[in-house]
Amino acid sequence: MSTVTVGDTGQIALPKELRERYGISSNTPLRVIETRGGVLLVPLTDEGMSSVLEAELAEWQALGASSWEDFRYDEGETR
Repeated sequence: MSTVTVGDTGQIALPKELRERYGISSNTPLRVIETRGGVLLVPLTDEGMSSVLEAELAEWQALGASSWEDFRYDEGETR
């Protein structure tokens, strides 16, 4: 796991090993996706999504769907 710090202008520097692993180079656009638990950065490259990333995203989606039951909300309910 890597830790990065947000600079004064909102920029972050991704570690070299992550940039290499995901094909991120200077000026590579990234899609920023807000999730309930944080922020997901997805590189927008000419290469198709790898089967590994596709499986990982499917796993995250399934986890999100299955854990939704833990956060049930009924109309009129107050907490």
